[in-house]
Amino acid sequence: MMRRTMVFLTCTVAGLCLAGGTGFGQGRAKPKNEVPVPTRPIKIAPVDDKLAEQVRRSAFLIDRMVEANYKKQGVTPNPVASDEVWVRRAYLVATGTIPEYKHARAFIRSRAGDKDQRLVDELLEDPGYASQMYNYWADLLRLSERITNNVPGRPYIEWVRKCCEENKPYDEFVYEMLAAEGKIWENPAAGYILRDSGMPLDAVNNTVRVFLGTQIGCAQCHDHPFDRWTQKEFYQMAAFTFGTNTRRSAADKMFGGGNVVSRLREELATIDEKYDGGGKYNRFLSGNLMDVHDVNRTLVLPHDYQYEDAAPKSKVEAKTIFDPQPVVKAGETPREAMAKWMTAKENPRFTKTIVNRIWKKTFGVGLIEPEDDMRDDTVASNPELMDFLISEMHRLDFDLKEFQRILYNTKLFRRESTMVEIDLSVPYHFPGPVLRRMTPEQVWDSFITLATMDPNSYQPKPAMIDSTIMNIDMASVSAQEVFDRNNALNESNGYKYRKARDDVYKHEGLLLVRASEQPQPVPPGHFLRQFGQSDRETIQGNFDGGSVPQVLQMFNGPLTHLLLHEKSFLHHNVVSGRSPSDRLETIFLSILNRFPTDEERQVAEDEVRENGPAGYGNVIWSLVNTREFLFVQ
Repeated sequence: MMRRTMVFLTCTVAGLCLAGGTGFGQGRAKPKNEVPVPTRPIKIAPVDDKLAEQVRRSAFLIDRMVEANYKKQGVTPNPVASDEVWVRRAYLVATGTIPEYKHARAFIRSRAGDKDQRLVDELLEDPGYASQMYNYWADLLRLSERITNNVPGRPYIEWVRKCCEENKPYDEFVYEMLAAEGKIWENPAAGYILRDSGMPLDAVNNTVRVFLGTQIGCAQCHDHPFDRWTQKEFYQMAAFTFGTNTRRSAADKMFGGGNVVSRLREELATIDEKYDGGGKYNRFLSGNLMDVHDVNRTLVLPHDYQYEDAAPKSKVEAKTIFDPQPVVKAGETPREAMAKWMTAKENPRFTKTIVNRIWKKTFGVGLIEPEDDMRDDTVASNPELMDFLISEMHRLDFDLKEFQRILYNTKLFRRESTMVEIDLSVPYHFPGPVLRRMTPEQVWDSFITLATMDPNSYQPKPAMIDSTIMNIDMASVSAQEVFDRNNALNESNGYKYRKARDDVYKHEGLLLVRASEQPQPVPPGHFLRQFGQSDRETIQGNFDGGSVPQVLQMFNGPLTHLLLHEKSFLHHNVVSGRSPSDRLETIFLSILNRFPTDEERQVAEDEVRENGPAGYGNVIWSLVNTREFLFVQ
């Protein structure tokens, strides 16, 4: 375990006012005529109680395989982690945030023999589970508020979030994205294809990397220098989706003939007194041309193709990079056939990739590293375990929640973390999970848990509101309707609507809600970006290294000061304590999710005795600036 004894720096920060206050994000008196705030229904899928015994059996078998590998590899397992370490780890991994102090204290004090299993089930049914799974996919799928200049990403973002809430089977989740058709307003899963609009070859590389854990991008221009993939094989794979269009022509016959966009612009110029060329209407006119559909189009090799197995500019026949080969059935597009092949249990890499990704998400290192560069000769650090995990994922029909439920119930997940730096070029045999920094989202959400009374109470404007306005039938829409809809959209996104939704959750301009509910991604300079949140331009672009801006944020940033504000949840809990000892225990249980050591308690009591209420602020400031706070043990 990390060293526990803390030395409190003699740096006086704002003290705690020993009086209560209304918390951030709490209910307030609603003035008359206040703008209503619509929300969407959210229901988190439960775990299956009937599978509880099977969960224990599967977890036991995983531990048996891990322990057999200890003997084979001469590995000494790490000791069993304390309740304090484990409860914090379980919350961070399963819900993306540290526990509230009352939950940590109740778990630590509980003597129930099945308290681990019960907590795991509670966490998997918590809204935080969907939130942290969304954050995981947002980084992997590069989710952004803007897919193209005229296509908003919110419908796609909300669809991914809903899939996490409903626990949609993983194979169905992926298939719906790969096979999606239509406009994003009507089929939000189409956002996946639209995300790489105009880049059909890059899209193939991204898809194979994300869902098959294999990088074939080098073969787009030449035979892969480090793997077996040839340029021809890359083009054969790309042939399945090369006929996928993401945009319809404004002169498409389905719109009635002529250029529908030019016609509407000319008519808008006669209606709109402030017409400036029509750029403000692009989100309607150009946005509704963005439509995923398939056409009969043939892919050919590049003109400078240099290998002897084919001639330059020759036609490419569709063929997948792994067997068994898909068969395009009557009435089926090549893309549909590829999507079925990609997500089938028979695909040798599809299940292995998601099993390895979820294993790494849970324990910090994959059974295969790197997780997205598997090759034919790649061998898992524990092949028998990998085969078993694949069979479990198939047995569960790609139920990711039940799969994680099994992993969280293992003895391995209960062991202390390995504290030394891991060399990923050498197989790791899992004496315990790996010590790792929190993700940017975990750091932010942990601060939000400390600061706000109900971190899960906020949600952004439902995508359906704007989708209903923006989705128009280009074949029949009139210029007047476009004009009216543009005004309605401006009103929907206007200040009074944003204020009604966000005002009670803001403090000094900072929106105090979970990372999954923030703009995707947040702008540069935001706390999340400073701590490494991706700009969503690259796959898995999150960064977990340290930096000077992070140090400044932790030392003197608005979130650190927020914890001492009279409206913060932490402040409320601390001042509710009956004695200095109670208040200090609350601080430790809130921030580090454990009780102070005797030495820490003595130092903290001396600090409070010397500085009064400001001493509690110094203790809080010191604890959030420890490595123990920023790491998942």
